[in-house]
Amino acid sequence: MKNLKTVEQAKKEIEKLQGFVDLVESFHPKTLEEQIIKEYAYIGSVEKVANKVNELGYSNDGQPFEKEDISNVIKSRPTGDLHKLIKSGFLKKTRHTRRKVEKYSW
Repeated sequence: MKNLKTVEQAKKEIEKLQGFVDLVESFHPKTLEEQIIKEYAYIGSVEKVANKVNELGYSNDGQPFEKEDISNVIKSRPTGDLHKLIKSGFLKKTRHTRRKVEKYSW
């Protein structure tokens, strides 16, 4: 906990987090992209998701999935509520590295 919260703020945060947990647990992927989104929600690491998807036997046109492939799926146009949440969190998490690349790209 970064800052001391009031009881009301803590209750709101608990409700928000519980909603996220419920959304992830009730999500049933039908496509590979949806499976990637759900795995990222549980794992939170692009590299580990790539390893997990490869272990499950999926391939990207005969090639194993790379971190960039997983990132591209997450950054693609959201297909549902879970994808929207994951994408926004991913973009916040990776903002610092994307700014460095943009700043120094010539």
